[in-house]
Amino acid sequence: MKFLHAADLHLDRSFEGLTSVPETFQKRLTTANQKMLENIIETALVQAVDFILLAGDTFHQNRPTLKTQRYFFQAMARLAEADIPVFMNFGNHDFYQAERYWFEFPENIHLFTDEAVETKNFTTNAGEKVAITSFSYQHPTIETGMVEKFPRKGEVDFQIGMYHGGQMPYAPFQLTELMTKGYDYWALGHIHVPQVLAQKPYVIYPGTPQGHTQKETELAGVTLVETQGNQLLAQTLPVEAIRWEKRKISLAGIRQPREIFPLVRRLRSDLPTLLHLEFSEVTGLGEELAYQINSGELLEALQAEVSTEILLWKLTLAEVPAERPYLSVEKKLVEQLIATYQEPEIFSDLLSELEQNPQLHPMLDQEFRSDVLLQLKEKITDNYRFRGAVDVD
Repeated sequence: MKFLHAADLHLDRSFEGLTSVPETFQKRLTTANQKMLENIIETALVQAVDFILLAGDTFHQNRPTLKTQRYFFQAMARLAEADIPVFMNFGNHDFYQAERYWFEFPENIHLFTDEAVETKNFTTNAGEKVAITSFSYQHPTIETGMVEKFPRKGEVDFQIGMYHGGQMPYAPFQLTELMTKGYDYWALGHIHVPQVLAQKPYVIYPGTPQGHTQKETELAGVTLVETQGNQLLAQTLPVEAIRWEKRKISLAGIRQPREIFPLVRRLRSDLPTLLHLEFSEVTGLGEELAYQINSGELLEALQAEVSTEILLWKLTLAEVPAERPYLSVEKKLVEQLIATYQEPEIFSDLLSELEQNPQLHPMLDQEFRSDVLLQLKEKITDNYRFRGAVDVD
C-alpha cells in the first residue's frame, strides 16, 4: 500500500504582504496554487500511489471561485484516468455546502460531507483492505471533540483516521485519545507547520504545501506513506510552486553603496522565490543605507538587479544604526546661538533662579558658563544632522 497525505492546500488564497509586484512575477503568483496542485497530482502519478487523502481546507473559503473549482476538478480527472481514488473531507475554511459547487465531483473522489463520523472501505490493487474514517465541517467551527465518535479498528488490514482540527474551537483532541483507537495512521489537517506527533502509529500534520504568508517558510510538502513489511514508513515530498525565504548578506568591508549591487546580482534560486533580504554588519554605510531602505528606493533599485525568479519583497537591517535627527538649519546657526548665550547677562537670566541660592551662586562663574556652553555645542553637533553638512565616518 502506498498513499499521499496532503492538507491545507488553501487553493483560493492569495499571497499576503506583497505591495508591489513586477509584471514579470505577477503571473507566477496568480498560477502558483494551480501549479502546486499540479505538482501534487504529478507526484501521485510518478509514485503510483493507491490513493490520496485530502485532510481539509483544500479551498481557502467555503465558496471557491468557479475558476478554482474548474482547475481542481480537471486535476482530479487526471487521477481518475490513472484509477487513483481521492478521499476528501472539508475543514473550517472550506466547510461543506453542496450548493456552492458548480461542477460535479468525479466518481474517484470519495467525500466526507457530514459532521457525523463515517467510514469508507477500499481495497488496493494488491488486495489490501483499507478503512478510512473521517468527518467534515458544515460550520466554521466544531467545539466538541470528535475522537470518541471514531470506531475502533475494524476487520481490515489498515485503518486510517482522517481528522481536521486539534484545538478549540476546531474539533479539539488529545493525542492519547487517538492512540486508544488502534488505527494504523492518523492523517491530520489544520496546523500549517508540519508536525509528527507520534510514530507508532504515525500521527502527522503534513502542514500547508504552499506558503501564502512570510511566516510559512518551514514547509514539508505532502507526506508519502507506504508499507514495508508490516510497518508503515512516511517521508515528505516538496510540491510548492513559490518559496518564501529570508537571506542575510554581510556588508562587512563595504564602504561605498554601489558595492551592494554586485552582491545582489549573485543571488540565485532554483524556484520562484519571495525573498526577504537582510543586511548585516552595515557600519561602513551607516545612515545613508537606512535612509534608502526606509524610502523604498533601494528595494526598487535592487529588484532590477536580481534574477527574474526572485521577487525582492522586503529589505531590512539586522542592526539598525541610530539615526541622528535632521535639523533644517545650517550648522553655523548653532555657533551663533551659542555665542548669544555666552553674554553674561543672557546666561544669568537663564540661571536666575539658581543664582538666588546662596550655596550655588559661587559655582556659577565664568568657568561654569564656558563648560556648559561647550557641552551644549558638542551635544547638538553630535546628535543632529544639519542642512548642507557632510558626515564623515
